[in-house]
Amino acid sequence: MITRELNVSTSFVYNNDSYIGSSIIFKSNDELFCITAGHNLYGKDLDIVPNLIDWKIVDLTGDIHKITVLYGDLEFAKKNDLVVMKLECSSSLDNFISLKLCSIPRNPLHHLRFRGKYEGVSTAVTHRKLSFNSICDHNDNHFLCDFDKELLTNHSFSSGSDWLGGWSGSGLFIEDHKEYVCAGILIEIPNKGDNGQIQFVSVEVIKEFNLNFEFINSQELDFNSELSQKSLQSLINTVDDAVKDWEANTENNPQITFINKKLPHIYSDEILQQQRRKTVESLLLGSSYVSVVLIKNEQIHTIYQNAFKIFNLEDLDIYADDRKQARAALIAIKDKYESYLTESLPEGFSASNIKLLAIYGVNKWISDCSLNILRNE
Repeated sequence: MITRELNVSTSFVYNNDSYIGSSIIFKSNDELFCITAGHNLYGKDLDIVPNLIDWKIVDLTGDIHKITVLYGDLEFAKKNDLVVMKLECSSSLDNFISLKLCSIPRNPLHHLRFRGKYEGVSTAVTHRKLSFNSICDHNDNHFLCDFDKELLTNHSFSSGSDWLGGWSGSGLFIEDHKEYVCAGILIEIPNKGDNGQIQFVSVEVIKEFNLNFEFINSQELDFNSELSQKSLQSLINTVDDAVKDWEANTENNPQITFINKKLPHIYSDEILQQQRRKTVESLLLGSSYVSVVLIKNEQIHTIYQNAFKIFNLEDLDIYADDRKQARAALIAIKDKYESYLTESLPEGFSASNIKLLAIYGVNKWISDCSLNILRNE
């Protein structure tokens, strides 16, 4: 996420000159809006109706913006602990960014971050690497994220909302994605942080106001082709060092034995070692890609796993009189599996990634009992 965008969207809620809490500020349809926790305006016990004349939103540059419309009455705030405000922009709308809002990011592999201000500190801080934990029992629109427990206690060992009250209203953003997307608003630190968790409310509750904000399903963010390719390149850059370690690990002896037994029936002595190394590389790269990158989208990961299992039900044994026939039969299996993956995986899934998965599948079958090279009777 671009640091400037995180900074520009950070704002603070004041009642006259008293700092109340954090918020996010952004433009939409040529108007300026702010989102914060409901209790920042309606009081800790959600029992005070605010007089908007006494309230203001201050952006990170210090500009003050008056509240013109408050979306979310007391009952809405009691239910969701969230409010939206339309602001009178005192500077230029060009100073602010647009953002997308998404549903609860339930995939725990997403890294999340938020930015807010402690009550007694002048500057905002950013906290990273939060991850989804669970939906709250009392409200389906509230959810918990895991957080570094040590950051919930200060130098005097005070904890939770006793000293972190100013965090309320901070926006929760998807970190590992190229788009700027807000998923929730911080509303509580349960049990004073003893569980290492922070509670958020989903920004989807705002849909009730019909404000034409841009909403997306968080599952659309689970797998991003650009980030996937970057992750894949990173895996490629590190796989060379991993081959020797994999071969030296005695736990991999069954696979190594199968590889050493089967490959001589496919490749000549001149290229046998080269192909052996490629086989191990594809196993490491494919396994890492599935477990590190592909798993970030639970839906695609499940489709792939099912496709792998179903194709594996076919008779994969190769019957050949010589290496040339065996090699041709192996290529045919790979091509057939690649076509099957192309049909099974969602449209737009990278062709290079499908090829990687196809090669990985074939070599995985070589390294176990699924595929054997036998002589024609």
